[in-house]
Amino acid sequence: MCLKAWIQITMHVHIVMMMSVVPTSNLHIRRGGSASLICVFQEVDKNTTIRWKLAKEGFLTSGTRIYKHINNIEVQKPTQHDWTLIIKKVDNRFAGVYTCETNTGKIISNYTLEIVDGPRINLDKSSDSQETCSEGSTHALYCHFSGVPTPTVRWYRGLKNAVDTGITGEILRLPTVSRYASDTYICEGKNFVNSHNYTIDLQVNFPVEVDVMEEVIKVQVGAVVSLVCAVEGQPIKEGYWRDPQGKTIISGWKFNVTDEKDGDFPVIYITATSQVGALLSTDFGNYTCVGEGYSNSASKVTRLVQ
Repeated sequence: MCLKAWIQITMHVHIVMMMSVVPTSNLHIRRGGSASLICVFQEVDKNTTIRWKLAKEGFLTSGTRIYKHINNIEVQKPTQHDWTLIIKKVDNRFAGVYTCETNTGKIISNYTLEIVDGPRINLDKSSDSQETCSEGSTHALYCHFSGVPTPTVRWYRGLKNAVDTGITGEILRLPTVSRYASDTYICEGKNFVNSHNYTIDLQVNFPVEVDVMEEVIKVQVGAVVSLVCAVEGQPIKEGYWRDPQGKTIISGWKFNVTDEKDGDFPVIYITATSQVGALLSTDFGNYTCVGEGYSNSASKVTRLVQ
């Protein structure tokens, strides 16, 4: 009988304790924003005082009287039963657990205020916006974002119609880099506050290479002929044609010289076209296309024959 009574009393006390627990509401406020913490108490009388407390600092208010942070907090009373705590501008000092309670210790409401920030790129821990590496090397791109909660990072490739690489995390590893990896890479930092992008232009350097459209061209004296070559490399310093005497061909009465880039690719097409009637018998022989980079040079020959 005593055991049964003890169990009933224990259960009753446990139920009363559960009913008296005030749930905690979580507030996520951006740094610099304002916060409103609501406290409503219907049983107020002339002997009741409502107080707000920040766990790490103690009591902030009593009724509408402010004890701390006088210029940045206030208590608003839209009705006689409301004591709304207003934080005008939130910073790190205001993060923590807030309790609204009566002067007799009855807890009315609880709040946990967390300061949140959208993603911001940390340049000291991230790759430069212009990155360079050599073909065949192993390279990595870094994007470090700060923010609360911690942002997730996702990588995209290409400035126009960016492609989702499916790679996540702060590091994009590029093993055995090829020349075709030259591109714009975008890392996106994202949390529930917002998202932020950081762009990295990667240039992969590789030695200059030269190719000619035709190795042997048969043509008659006075005819029009076009010598065409492609200079590919990163970076390219210059490209040009040399005549059989080793002189650089420039636009004039004998040839018209043009060069054309191939879009964003590191290729230059160099064309030397003879003027009508300008090609003489002494002009036949080996014409050399030369490409010069900053680390090497290359050449290839087109033979002009009758």
